[in-house]
Amino acid sequence: MEFSCDDLVSAIAEHLAGRLSRKQLAAWAFDRFYELEQGEIIVPPEEEAVIRDALDDLMFADDAPFVLSEGELRQLMERLAQV
Repeated sequence: MEFSCDDLVSAIAEHLAGRLSRKQLAAWAFDRFYELEQGEIIVPPEEEAVIRDALDDLMFADDAPFVLSEGELRQLMERLAQV
């Protein structure tokens, strides 16, 4: 399965629109990170570093010390869109 920055942007947008809870977003990111580690998803080589960083940020975003604000999530979306 292919996976790109656009997929991450879409998931964050779903969260910001209230259709995914913070916990659901974190679980989704954890699953994608694990799939990437296992070679179950393929990412464009030029996007891999930013995807890994974003997934790492998001998969812990349901834990109080690591919660990302709306502004931080929007910045993350912008960073992903620039790749």
